[in-house]
Amino acid sequence: MVRSLGDPYTAFLSPDQNEAVKDELAGSYEGVGIQIGFNEDNRLVVITPLKGTPAEKAGLLARDLILKIDDKDAIDITLPEAVDLIRGPAGSKVKLLLSHEGESETYEVEIERAKIAVRSVDIEFRNTDSGEVALIKVSRFGDKTNSEWDEVIAQVLERKPKGVIVDMRNNPGGLLSSSVYVASEFVDGTVVKQQMADGSVQSLAASRAGK
Repeated sequence: MVRSLGDPYTAFLSPDQNEAVKDELAGSYEGVGIQIGFNEDNRLVVITPLKGTPAEKAGLLARDLILKIDDKDAIDITLPEAVDLIRGPAGSKVKLLLSHEGESETYEVEIERAKIAVRSVDIEFRNTDSGEVALIKVSRFGDKTNSEWDEVIAQVLERKPKGVIVDMRNNPGGLLSSSVYVASEFVDGTVVKQQMADGSVQSLAASRAGK
C-alpha cells in the first residue's frame, strides 16, 4: 500500500526498524558506516560513507549504485529493507555488489560490520592565502546535533577565523527540529514551512538567536 504513493522515502517501519532509525539519529549503531538513499532514477545509492568506518576503508564512494546486498537484488527494494540487510551485529559480514557513478563495471566488497559511533557535526580549520577558515561538516540532523553544533561554534568564536564554510553535501536529513536549530544560527523569522496532508501550512521560526 505504501509503495502506491510513489515516494521512495515513504515507508512503513516495523518496531525493530523504528528502533534502528532511532539508533542512527542517536549516532550509534552496528553496521558498515554508510548512509543510503535513492538517486534521481530511484536507484539505491550510497549517500556517503562515514569517515573512519568499514565502508570508507572498503573504498565505497558517494553516489555508488548498490546492486546487490548479499544475494538480494537491490532493484525495487525499500529503504528500510536495505537498511535491515546491511546492518547486523558487529563482527558479522555483508557482501555488496556496487558500481561507481557513471561506470558500467561493477565491483564487490565483503565488509565486516562494526559498532559505528558518528558525530553529526565536525569541524576543521584550514589555512588559506587569506587566513584561517573554519570548515564545518554537518552529516545529518540527529539527537546530538544541537549540542555538537554549539561545541564547534564555541571553537569558531574562540579562534575567530577569517571565514566559515558550512558543508551539508550528502546530508540525508533527520530531525526537522535540529535543522531549524542550526539554521537559527544565521537567520531569524521563518526558517521553513511544511504543508500537511490536509493542505494546511505550518511555519517554523528560528528557535534562538545566533551567536
